[in-house]
Amino acid sequence: MIVEPKTRTMPDSILEVLPAEVPGGPEALSAWIRDIQMHGGIDTLFEFETWLRALTAFFDPSNLPLDEADRASIVSRNFAPEIHVARLALHQCEAVAVRLSTFGTAPSIPSESAVESGALSAGKHAYQLGDALSQSTPMASLIAVMESADDLGSTIDALVDRLHQDLKLFLGFGRMFRRNLRNCRHMQLLVAQRFRPEYDRVENVVLSNVLRSMQNERERRYLTLSLLYLHRFLRYLKRVSAALENDRPLRAFLAVFSLLHEQSAIFCQFLRSRFGQQDADAKLQSAADLVIHSTGITMERVFGRELNSVACQRDAFIIYTKMENSHGLLRNCFQNSIVALVRAADEQVDPTALFPTMLEGMQSGQRLIGDLWNLRQDLRNELERAAGLDLSKVLERIAQFRETSLRLLMYQDWGEFERCSEKLITAGSELEARTLLRKFVGFLEFLIQEVSKRSVLK
Repeated sequence: MIVEPKTRTMPDSILEVLPAEVPGGPEALSAWIRDIQMHGGIDTLFEFETWLRALTAFFDPSNLPLDEADRASIVSRNFAPEIHVARLALHQCEAVAVRLSTFGTAPSIPSESAVESGALSAGKHAYQLGDALSQSTPMASLIAVMESADDLGSTIDALVDRLHQDLKLFLGFGRMFRRNLRNCRHMQLLVAQRFRPEYDRVENVVLSNVLRSMQNERERRYLTLSLLYLHRFLRYLKRVSAALENDRPLRAFLAVFSLLHEQSAIFCQFLRSRFGQQDADAKLQSAADLVIHSTGITMERVFGRELNSVACQRDAFIIYTKMENSHGLLRNCFQNSIVALVRAADEQVDPTALFPTMLEGMQSGQRLIGDLWNLRQDLRNELERAAGLDLSKVLERIAQFRETSLRLLMYQDWGEFERCSEKLITAGSELEARTLLRKFVGFLEFLIQEVSKRSVLK
């Protein structure tokens, strides 16, 4: 359903927020990006930025898909498979940089003066300052990145026959990459920016109208930024889906998943800090809590089960299957998160207006996840009530769910749901009722995870 905007006039929220998120930068970089856009290379620029960010994230061990056993022995573990993945990702980055170098070479792009470069490079060591002054244009900075990536790749290749490559070596390569990127000032500015209007603008009439209709300016801005995060995640996943569809080598894309792991943690912290405040809208707060919970369990499944053996896997079919499953789980999670946040602002919004290709089964799953989450929230609120547990109110809320949403669950889940509710009815004391209710809340959280997984399989 298309939501009619309020009578007051207001600029497009996304167009309003994006420029505010863009810090002031050198005119040379802005002119270079405009020239790339004018010549149809903006998608190549986004791909290049993605690989730079992905490599930075991948060289952080906290973003690697390792199971508990690997993390427990991380100091003695062999990192040769991960170093090989980093080499593949560097190769991808270099290939995109070569394509990008064919754009943005117009003579109208200004160069920085030595004084400007020196001032902006204040604080650099003397041996770094010469490099900064030589990179007076973004193209020079791009070439410097290409050279440093080639040097790092050659260093990794020289150690390819070393059987045991430990954590210290892996971290050393990561420091080299980050240091080289910092010394390429224009490229560092490119990746330092959270969003960029050239490819983060979202063209959706329904979404724009929902944002315009919000009366609270602060919540409108927070919701807009949340949606920008999620749409950016979906753009990262499009790089993976393109590789899956074109049957390209996939292991390098572990770095993109590491980027999603890193950025989703930042996003969840953003939601906690913005929508966790006491004066936040209750519906937006509940939706934000659901997004945080869903993102957490999805990332845990993807990194703890699906991807943790891909780096050393040799079977191309298994790699493809695990990558495809991980892509589907995360895409479903991010799309459902967008729908949940938007419907918290306007519950009449049709999910297909946001994602026209969303299947009916996935829409039903998204509705069921929302209903399960709301039931879970209501039961937790009862547990935390200072006046004591009102068991009749709890049973009334469970009965309401049974009458409206239980039919959406698979039949195999009905029995457990009924057993949990029947035990609450026959509880002999408030202490027993509280214990049973906590178990029931845990069962609901398990159901949310299962429904999300089944939606992807559908």
